[in-house]
Amino acid sequence: MSDDLNDMLGLNSAGNSEERTNERSTIAFPYSDLDAVVELAKAVHSRAGRGACELADLAGELNQVFGSAFRLKTAAAKIFGLTEKEGRDKARLTELGLRIISPDQEPAARAEAFLAVPLYSALFDRYRGILLPPAKAVEREMVKLGVSPKVADRARQAFERSARQAGFFGSGENRLVRPKLDSTSNSPDPQPDSGRSEDAKSGQKASIHHGISGKDLHPFIQGLLETLPDTGSQWSIKDRAKWLKLAAHAFDLIYEGDGEIEIRAATDAA
Repeated sequence: MSDDLNDMLGLNSAGNSEERTNERSTIAFPYSDLDAVVELAKAVHSRAGRGACELADLAGELNQVFGSAFRLKTAAAKIFGLTEKEGRDKARLTELGLRIISPDQEPAARAEAFLAVPLYSALFDRYRGILLPPAKAVEREMVKLGVSPKVADRARQAFERSARQAGFFGSGENRLVRPKLDSTSNSPDPQPDSGRSEDAKSGQKASIHHGISGKDLHPFIQGLLETLPDTGSQWSIKDRAKWLKLAAHAFDLIYEGDGEIEIRAATDAA
């Protein structure tokens, strides 16, 4: 794995010295912006629908070389929550990825994808309701959050482009403001891949789309419910906490109210 990919994913390499380990980023963030990964999500859907797409075929679909730069883009799509890896070299769209390629769901899905990035979510929480500082100060804050100093400039530029593309700069590019979204849009209904059975989940999906007790749900809530694992399946505490954090961000986007929700994963000591 390349140094850039390690930095972007927030992975520390197993170097021989503490100095080498410390130069790695410890928080996940993308180098590609949101527009680039939405383009990739559309290409995945064009090639495979709900199915898994070979990365080499995906590169061809986008007229790109299947190399390290392309892998950075596919890694970015995963950080934004639009794709998930299948096997060694395949990618499949997540429910969020399916919603972001649907025109009536795209604005809401873009806002959700922006906040799915750990670095962006942390910055949004840090500067919610106050002015953003100058560029270099934002970079210093990123370094405090875990971005390697050597890539802080690239991380900031991608952050600014993605914030603009997700609608968080609607009140000016000196503050992060939740975009105003239409809560009446319908849930997307992409054609399922014929090789993947959906019959077992059809009743559950219909219930989610209809809402609870006949009430229409906001697309954010629908999307979150659709990402829940099957009942009785394995679901780690860490992944449960991540889901709850996304839910908390969704509540911030669609409801008014003061205060903050704090969520953390904790396990019993051995």
